[in-house]
Amino acid sequence: MVGLKQAAACVALLGFAAGSAQAADLFGESGGYKDGAAAPYWVVTVGGYAAVEPSFPGAKDSDFTFRPIFDFYRAGEKEWLSLPNDAFGFTLYQTANFRFGLAGNYIDERNVSDDRRALTGLRDIDYTIQLGGFAEYYPVPFIRTRVELLQGVTGAEGFEANLIADFIYRPAAQWQFTVGPRLKFVSGDYNSEFFSTPAGYAGYAIPAYNAGGGLNSVGVSASARYDVNERWSIRGFAEWNRLEGDAADSPLVKLRGDEDQWQAGIGAAYKFNFTY
Repeated sequence: MVGLKQAAACVALLGFAAGSAQAADLFGESGGYKDGAAAPYWVVTVGGYAAVEPSFPGAKDSDFTFRPIFDFYRAGEKEWLSLPNDAFGFTLYQTANFRFGLAGNYIDERNVSDDRRALTGLRDIDYTIQLGGFAEYYPVPFIRTRVELLQGVTGAEGFEANLIADFIYRPAAQWQFTVGPRLKFVSGDYNSEFFSTPAGYAGYAIPAYNAGGGLNSVGVSASARYDVNERWSIRGFAEWNRLEGDAADSPLVKLRGDEDQWQAGIGAAYKFNFTY
C-alpha cells in the first residue's frame, strides 16, 4: 500500500515534471542559476532515497521503502542543511546562524500483517501525522544543533522531542559529510501506543506491560552528498538508534524485536528554480 510519504513524493515529482520546461528556461546555458536577492523565484529541490528501515518501531526485520527529498528556499536566502531524518520544516524566522519554524513528520501504520509472529495480540496503529515546531542554532559554521517538538494528531497521538547535533565537513566544494548524535524523548502516550502489550502477549504467560514516557532512544546519524553539478546531487545516509527505557524493556522488543534500530538509503536529487 502506498503510504503518505510515497504519495507526497509523487505529488512533488509531478509538480517537478509540470514545471521542468519553465525551470529549464530559468537556468542559463551553462545549466547554473543565480540567487539574486531580488529575484522573484524559489529554489526547489526534489528527489528521493531507496531505503531500508525497521518495519515498525522496535521491529527486528526491515522493509524497503521510498523516502522523498523535498526542500525549498527563497532566492537570495540561505540554503540550510536538510538531512533525511529531519522532520519537514517551514522556516518562519531566520538570522545568519539561527532559525525556527513549523515542523511536520509521518510514521507509517503498523498492522498485524507486517509481522504476525511479533504483532499477534496487539492492535493495529493507523498512520501517524505529527505537527509541531523546530529550532536550529549554529554555534560555529560546521556545527548544527536542532530541536524538534512534535505532537501526533492521528494514529499514535503522543508527544516526541528530538535533540540533534551534526558536525558538517566539506573537504571540497562538491562534497558534504555530516555525522552526529541523536536523542529522542517521548510521552507515555507515545510509548504506550508502540510498546505496551497485553497479558499473555505472543502466547507467553507474562503480565500486561504498560510503557511509560521518558528517554526513548539514543543514536548516531551520518550522511554524504556529492554535487554532480549545480542541478544534480547524489546522496546517502545511515542511522543507528538504540532503544532505551520503557521502550527497550517492552516484551515486544525483548521477545520478538530488537533494541538496535538501523536504517540506510541512497538516492538523488534535482534542483531547479520556480517562479511565482
